[in-house]
Amino acid sequence: MAKPFNGPVLSSALNALVKNPLNQADDDALVSAAKAVWYSDVNLVGEVKEFLDGHASELEVRRAGYLLERFTRFSCVTDSRVLEAQKALELFSASASKQVVKSLGTVALRNRRDELAASWGLSEGLGLKVQALMPFQTRHYEAQQRGTSA
Repeated sequence: MAKPFNGPVLSSALNALVKNPLNQADDDALVSAAKAVWYSDVNLVGEVKEFLDGHASELEVRRAGYLLERFTRFSCVTDSRVLEAQKALELFSASASKQVVKSLGTVALRNRRDELAASWGLSEGLGLKVQALMPFQTRHYEAQQRGTSA
């Protein structure tokens, strides 16, 4: 069972996150946004509409779209939530078109880039900030949030 969240949790967290480069993201806001996508029952389309109503900056819209899509790539998110997120991502794509990114093939570790970020027209991704999300995607934590036993 998803946890209820009060108010526009996702759009508020995205507001905080998109103001600066994503590799400088506030850990608390990042965790709040991820948990809203993974474990809450907030309406993602409604949250995205609310976010877009207050943002004219294409860079901020691209960052938010990237984050939402990135959150859907973790194993703890349910298939139904991914489908809902895809509908919300269509709103971001309409505001800031994604780009087709060609894979660079084999690249040295130092020169790798976040291809999802590049597809959103960003030169930055979450990078090591993703480590802040690790404790919240374990099977044990997921079971606690969904109200089931592991």
